Amino acid sequence: MKILKVYRVFFSPSETTKTVVNEIAKQFVNYPSEEIDLTRYENRQRDYCFTETDLVIIGAPAYAGRVPAPEVEALSRFHGLNTPAVLVATYGNRGVDDTLMELYKVSMQQEFIPVAAGTFPCQHTLLSELGEGRPDEADLEVIRSFGSKLRDRLRISVAYNMNKLDIPGSYPYEKPPMGIFPFQVETSEFCIYCMLCADVCPMQVISHDNPFTIDHSRCIRCGSCLRICPAQAKYFTEGPFTALQERLRIFVDERMEPWYVIG
Repeated sequence: MKILKVYRVFFSPSETTKTVVNEIAKQFVNYPSEEIDLTRYENRQRDYCFTETDLVIIGAPAYAGRVPAPEVEALSRFHGLNTPAVLVATYGNRGVDDTLMELYKVSMQQEFIPVAAGTFPCQHTLLSELGEGRPDEADLEVIRSFGSKLRDRLRISVAYNMNKLDIPGSYPYEKPPMGIFPFQVETSEFCIYCMLCADVCPMQVISHDNPFTIDHSRCIRCGSCLRICPAQAKYFTEGPFTALQERLRIFVDERMEPWYVIG
């Protein structure tokens, strides 16, 4: 079966998952390519249909060891037809847990055929020292090699009844869906009402009329508003957030490495 088009699909508030997916897709340079950024709220409301001549690269960051809930919901609107899929889980150098397994199960339910999968360490969203600067050049070399080997493998495949992938993780899932956070997004008096935080929020939980008004029950603590704020007026509740960072700090000196499998 011949690939005619490559789709780059990701939920990536910090843009590291986007980086990994794009590096894989670059190895398919001679194929038309289209981006589907599920970080954008409006893109998650659409239905998408794919055929057996499409290759869909799906990237998901590990949120407490699972695929972020908004991405799971968005992927329920994806409809494959024996469509080959590459599954990509990124994580903050702590552990991928059940993220890739959940991505595998969701893609199978939507009639995709996983032909390859990988887990790739990236800089942690909540503690920058954890996986700082990753994916670095060594990681990118592995990612490019993965994409290149996959491209060559698909060229010689007459049908996508490839070897079943050995996916890390547990099913039923050991990790529960991401629960309630002990901290929330706060706004200081330095806010200049530029509304960039409301524009960038993937969940649309920040009011466009008042940036101090946030629906904390729907906020996923992705940090998008903190990163974009020119006045550094957005921050996480200091005490609980600092406590979480201290628990994560034990992983700082360990370097976890990329992993992938091709069917």
